[in-house]
Amino acid sequence: MTSRRTENVTRVDVRIPNELYEQIREIAIHHFNAKIHHRSNKPEVTPTILELIKIGIAHIDSTLPVTNETITDELRQAIEQLDSRLTKVENQLSGVNVTAPRVESDPTEDEKILTDMKLSELLGVSNLLIRDYRVKGKKPRGQALARALTEQWEVKGEGWVRKS
Repeated sequence: MTSRRTENVTRVDVRIPNELYEQIREIAIHHFNAKIHHRSNKPEVTPTILELIKIGIAHIDSTLPVTNETITDELRQAIEQLDSRLTKVENQLSGVNVTAPRVESDPTEDEKILTDMKLSELLGVSNLLIRDYRVKGKKPRGQALARALTEQWEVKGEGWVRKS
């Protein structure tokens, strides 16, 4: 096999079996839209051959096992770090029963949260008076109602609970 080398290119005389050359020519025409040579009226297959060689090299590189020691050392270190983090999490969760569902107890009668409407029905007054006191802090006019609200009930979130 002979070759001539220039600054960027090495020209190589390669003998390709006719069946393989026909396949390359078909690929050049159908997949790479090869230009037709102005004198010979044949498709230019050199760019296609070069592209097929690049594809083959990339495929081989992707299927070869990793042999670089620095990469495997970095992977080992990353795995060790993840393993130590996992061990820390396991130690933190060792006393926690993660399979048992968390059950919140039902509020007792004294702890039940009433809406403005429910409290107004219970006290027999307008729910607007109750809401104004809860939202704006505006005490109702009647002394009995004001005393009932301030002494017996307290605001909890969006509702009312009976004081203990």
